[in-house]
Amino acid sequence: MKPILDAVKTRLYATSALTSALGSRIYLDQAPPNAAFPLLVYGTQASATVTPHFGGQNRYDLTVNFLFVYSNAGADAIYTATSALETALSTTMSATGFDRVSAVKVSATVPSFDDDAWSMTETYRLTAFDT
Repeated sequence: MKPILDAVKTRLYATSALTSALGSRIYLDQAPPNAAFPLLVYGTQASATVTPHFGGQNRYDLTVNFLFVYSNAGADAIYTATSALETALSTTMSATGFDRVSAVKVSATVPSFDDDAWSMTETYRLTAFDT
């Protein structure tokens, strides 16, 4: 499933609306201690399943959470970033060993304020088939 997450990383870094806002502060699974804001952490803590299909193909479904964290002045900017994420994931991605990776948003939250920062989580289901 690493190639699927690599495809997501490539897409995130290729999206200028995200990199102009976040720079290189896009992290898989966790941000480093004392990372500067704003930042994005994405990961598959939610779920990952493999379903066998006809012809020996497998379907891979990953539920991926995207957590945006902005400073206390970034309440409006967080909406712009989540919109950029939705645009970035609206088209299929290429991943080694898979025919394509498709993303569908399954849930979104509203910004919440905690510990002097705004955060917002978007959840997507990524689907891919063996080639």
